[in-house]
Order: sequence, then structure tokens, then C-alpha cells
Amino acid sequence: MSHFATPLIVVNLGCEMLYVIDQRLKTQNIPVDKSVKVLTDLVTVLLHPKLMEEIFLPQPVPAHNVIKQLLLDIAVSSIMRLDDYSMNRLWDLITMIFKWQISIARKQNAFDITRRHLKSVAMLVPDICSKQAIESTIIKFETLAKNISEDDYKSLFGTLVLWFSEYRTKISVLLRLGLQLKDGLFRSPSTIHPKLLKNLGDNIYTYDTKMKSIDDYDVQSSDGIEINCLLGLIKQSSSKESLNFIENITLNGTRKMESTGAIIEDIQISRKEKGDLNFIANIPKTTKEDLLQMLDGDILKEIN
Repeated sequence: MSHFATPLIVVNLGCEMLYVIDQRLKTQNIPVDKSVKVLTDLVTVLLHPKLMEEIFLPQPVPAHNVIKQLLLDIAVSSIMRLDDYSMNRLWDLITMIFKWQISIARKQNAFDITRRHLKSVAMLVPDICSKQAIESTIIKFETLAKNISEDDYKSLFGTLVLWFSEYRTKISVLLRLGLQLKDGLFRSPSTIHPKLLKNLGDNIYTYDTKMKSIDDYDVQSSDGIEINCLLGLIKQSSSKESLNFIENITLNGTRKMESTGAIIEDIQISRKEKGDLNFIANIPKTTKEDLLQMLDGDILKEIN
């Protein structure tokens, strides 16, 4: 197992999470200032130098639940809140899309995909500090790529494939774009449009022209891994005076990250809003309702 896979897992999944949240904010017509605030805060925490320093240390790949919790902590570090159901759906979505990317990568490696992820995220945030953090992270990955041998890279890529191997969920956007079969398997690269293959790591939702509006979806779907079903409706909640940043994240069983209050001591994130953005999923209330929705042609199930 490679000891260099952790930053690729965290950063690529974090970027995919930003894509999803950006789409959801647009779908629900959240004011631009709030949307920019959410995305800027998330990039600030995801790519903060102290966090990058921690995950770039050579170490065994953390367990799945550790990475998931890390990303959850990052997701709620802004004015946005996710309930447990929404976070589980979000996790399914981002893990499967990155799994698809590394599964079909042939002429480009994981570092190419990561660089493209970061450059695409840079287009979502106008803040200069955020862009500087993105450029700094790109340089870190370029340095890592130059310093590992061919055998090290093969081990790293194999570790990524193995780490994501347990995820087998059908995803609406992949099905619509013809990238995933109805049995959950990914299509062969030879059947995929060259533009998609050449740009793995780009915001996949920019290619999803068939995505329906929010009114076309049943947001109470319990199995549809879809942006609109995924995060439910945004509601205003009571104001919180402090940010819930990452605290005591265990990455390798022996060390714990210092409190993020210390990690981001040099970064000030203003909180002028009077309320947070809550993403609250609507879960079917009865077994019968759930079953009827599962029979709908647009409902997607996890593959056993």
C-alpha cells in the first residue's frame, strides 16, 4: 500500500464535493453573495496549509470513515449545514465519480486528474486568497509527482483503485452521460466521448445538459443519488457564532490533528449572515412510500 495516496483522496473528493454544492446552490437560486461565501469558506478550509501539511505526510491511507468524517467537518465549516442523510448521499456521489475517473484513466495519471480538479475549483471562487491556496496545492502535487519513482506511482495508483473498490453505487449523472451501465459497471473508455476522457477532473456537471430542474424531481427519493434529491431544500436556521471546523481528526491511529482553531489562526472568515444554510433531506416516511419510489424508473439503487 502506498503512503502517498492520502492527499489525492482528500483533495479530489473535496473538489468533487465543491462541484456538487455549487450545483445545488445554483439549483435553489441561493443569492450569489451567499454562494460565494459558502464556496470560499470551503476552499479555505479544504486547502489550508496546515491541513495540507498533515495529509501530505507519508502515511498509511486512513480508513474510509476517517476521510468521510474529515470531509463532513469541512462541509459544515461554512454557513452551510448537512444532515446525516444528505452527507451519506453526498459521499456516495463524490466517491463514485472519482472512482469512475481513476477507473478509466489511461493516458493521464492521478496527478493530471487532481490538477484539473483544482483548476476547475479555482473558477468557482473569486477570492484571491483561495486562488493562492489552490496554486500552492497544485505545486505540492507537482513536487510529489516529481519525487516518486515509477514503481511508487504504480503502487499509489493501485492503492487508489483498491481504496475505492468497495463503492458500487449507480449515479444518475453517470448514467445520463452514458458513462455507467444499468448494472452499475462503468463503460469502456473506447465508448466514451474523447472530450470527457481528455478532461477527467473537470466539473462533470457542465457536461450534464439533460439534468432536470428541481421541480422535475421527487426530493423524497431515498435511493436516487442525484444532486436535487441529495441535499433536499435549503432552509434558514438560527445563527451560530463560531465555525465548526475540523477538530482532532485521526489520520493514522497515532497522531491527531491539532484543533482547527489553531490551524487556521491566520485566516479570518467573516460571519455577517444572520442564518446558516441548512441542507435538509426529505426521507420517505413509510416503507410503502419508499417501495413505490424504488419502482420508479428514475430511482437508483446501491449494487449489492
